[in-house]
Amino acid sequence: MKAYNIMIVFGITVIVIIGGVMGFPIAKMFVGIPDYDIRVDAVIDEQEITPIGQVLIQNTGSKPLTEVKIDFGEGEKMELGTLDVRDRMILTPPYNNKMESVTVSADHHISVNKEYRNENLQH
Repeated sequence: MKAYNIMIVFGITVIVIIGGVMGFPIAKMFVGIPDYDIRVDAVIDEQEITPIGQVLIQNTGSKPLTEVKIDFGEGEKMELGTLDVRDRMILTPPYNNKMESVTVSADHHISVNKEYRNENLQH
């Protein structure tokens, strides 16, 4: 009877492992995670004497984003390179930037334009 229990546990373990390996791509089809997607949030912290801007950029897709670039406006641009899956970065606009809007672009036709929003970041 013990050999039978061991074979059942082994079989279930193999099925779980195969399901875990194969399940992620299948689950991605049902959940709908895009291959290439990006989240951009632009905030002005009004707490300080001089307002400080912050731009959050996060890869929310299931594949790395390449040729990521940010345009702060007023001719201020920066090349960021590759952003791996789930990676994020927070950038500060150049000094004396009007902080009206920011555009982040990447390969695979990714382009997001966000206006800055005011928020008190210190609690």
